[in-house]
Amino acid sequence: MVGNLLAKSLLKNTGRAILLAAIGASLAGCGSFMSSDAELESSSANPPATEKTFDLSVLQAPALCPALQELSGTTILTKYPRGKEKTPENLSYQAIITDWARTCKKSGQNSAMKLGIAGTITPGPTWKGGEVLLPVRVAVTQDVDGGEKTIYSKLFSVPVTLGAGSPSATWAFVEENIILPNEPGQNVVFGFDEK
Repeated sequence: MVGNLLAKSLLKNTGRAILLAAIGASLAGCGSFMSSDAELESSSANPPATEKTFDLSVLQAPALCPALQELSGTTILTKYPRGKEKTPENLSYQAIITDWARTCKKSGQNSAMKLGIAGTITPGPTWKGGEVLLPVRVAVTQDVDGGEKTIYSKLFSVPVTLGAGSPSATWAFVEENIILPNEPGQNVVFGFDEK
């Protein structure tokens, strides 16, 4: 009987010891998760650096891109020496605009247009070789009250090196960030401008 009492007492005390150890361990664990007041204040003052935000630009209307149109009668440029008759035998060179393209993207409340114009140049019998500066005019017009208003105009000098007696050469230029109002009713006109 003494053996039974001793065994019951031992089990009872062992159970209490295990229970107290478990409670102590859990309390020790809680203490490691607890923070001081200073730590709590500093963590609330500095929000996490990886906050997710919604990009509102996806809800904006796309950039409007004006139509491209060559100015009638200005896509071919022929040059002759000064004082010479304008005949095929006296031709210095002939340049032609053959290709054009544009893209637009939003730039704040405006549109930013990227414009490319390309073509060929052919030397004539009187060309001695060298660099040619092709005068390319780009203008943007806006429809206003039944008429047109020019809102952008720029003359570009496009350099092309052309050897004497060489075959035709290609040329191209790209103008980026032509800023325009993001409004309908605009047209881009272009061509050679000898003025």
